Amino acid sequence: MQTEILVGLIGFSGAVVGAGGALLGGWFQQKHQAAAMREQQEAARASLLEERGRAAGEKALSELYALRRHLNDCELRPVPEERQPWRGIARGFIDEAELAVMLMPNAGEVQTRITAAAGLITETLIIGREGARQMTDREHRTHIHKCLAGTLEAIGALSAFMRGDPLPEPGRLLRRHLEQHHRPTAPS
Repeated sequence: MQTEILVGLIGFSGAVVGAGGALLGGWFQQKHQAAAMREQQEAARASLLEERGRAAGEKALSELYALRRHLNDCELRPVPEERQPWRGIARGFIDEAELAVMLMPNAGEVQTRITAAAGLITETLIIGREGARQMTDREHRTHIHKCLAGTLEAIGALSAFMRGDPLPEPGRLLRRHLEQHHRPTAPS
């Protein structure tokens, strides 16, 4: 009988070890699956953020190019009727572009640059509006060119960011605008 008990205990011990191994294996497998699921969710979240960022960047670029076309159409006076009120239309384009850029994740440097360019354009539009009646054609074109310079600054910075390139150095007009408003540019 002792042999039978001993064999039974060995069998029971084997069953306990086997059950413990199965439980331990199940626990490890569940832990591994949970980690894989987390990685998959993080990758999906990162992909979604990147996709949203790209869409916002494309929207901003579209608005900036529309602003550039609008300003080119408004260069000569009288400004065409379909472009009136041309300053308000220009402000709408720059506001939409700035909003779209602010929705881009992980884009602090380009957001700062676009905000500065938008400030230059907006300030130029406001100054131009105040003296619009007495403004000569040459002064009008100078204001338009200043707005175009700010627009091209924004297009260049946003395009570089979206390509993954370093941002170009700010141009002369934007640097002067930033100095006047005591806003340092983010290092490139």
